Amino acid sequence: MLLPFSFLNFITLSTKLSIFCSCSKQIQPKVISGDKLLIVNADDLCMNDETSNAIIDAYRNGIVTSTSAFVTFAEPVSALKRIHSENPDLPIGIHLNITEGKPLLPAGEIPSLVDKNGNFFSPDQIMSKLPDIKIEDVRKELNAQVQLFISSGVPLDHINCHHHITALYTPFHSVMREICLQYNVPMRNPVPYSIYKKMNVNKGSGGASAAKEMIVYGLLHPFKSFPMMKVMGPAAFIEQEKINNEAGIKMPDWFIDSFFENASVSDLNSIIMQLPNGVSEIMCHPGRAGEVKVLSDPDVKTTLEKSQVRLVKFDTIK
Repeated sequence: MLLPFSFLNFITLSTKLSIFCSCSKQIQPKVISGDKLLIVNADDLCMNDETSNAIIDAYRNGIVTSTSAFVTFAEPVSALKRIHSENPDLPIGIHLNITEGKPLLPAGEIPSLVDKNGNFFSPDQIMSKLPDIKIEDVRKELNAQVQLFISSGVPLDHINCHHHITALYTPFHSVMREICLQYNVPMRNPVPYSIYKKMNVNKGSGGASAAKEMIVYGLLHPFKSFPMMKVMGPAAFIEQEKINNEAGIKMPDWFIDSFFENASVSDLNSIIMQLPNGVSEIMCHPGRAGEVKVLSDPDVKTTLEKSQVRLVKFDTIK
């Protein structure tokens, strides 16, 4: 049985198995000139009151510049309206979800996305389910979520996905692209910066034991796992970025995933000092213990100034 695994475990797995299968050489990042601009986006708004309050705290008192909201938990429309009215300058995007809790649509309308209890497959279950999930079920559920967000009247600022699943499993990414084009909004870059191995943080990529379990699963089930690496590894992520650019999708140049599970002032300062040129997005989760304090620490703001990194929002992306 697979151990529960985190976002970074999933990236680590797909990266290692991709290399195992293809013996790929070190991937080099693209070259971008210009200033260093930074979006600090807080995921998980509207998951619960505690998480939403933590995000607002990190926005008002820290360096958070935008947030992404669930619409699959209790009373999201009223929560979105209230938060927007109290924080009209806070850009709010949607945090699309097919890996936690229950869907918006009845289970019978999207049967490949849910278990026997009508719940989404959790991250530790979904690896073996991905080949059987129908793209049309993903499309119907994600569109329902976007339509509910739009019904709140809150301007849709950007889109991303819980556990990064629509980027990690690239067949789902076409649905994200459709939504971005329909509503003319930016999305999170599908390429995690960690694949380039250009940024060092104190704790590394985290979750080695879970990643090991996932690798063992891949080796024990090659007929399921190895074909999937063609649509899950670093080369697949970069291909999706290329397709997005060709389609005119607006994205940050970089998706900085290293702050996840590295929530300390020293780690965040280290990440800021190593940011590449261009527009970067740091993903954060103020609902997790300790992150609000880190994101609000005066030393972090000093590091931004010394490193000549300017905080921006998604509307900066042209």
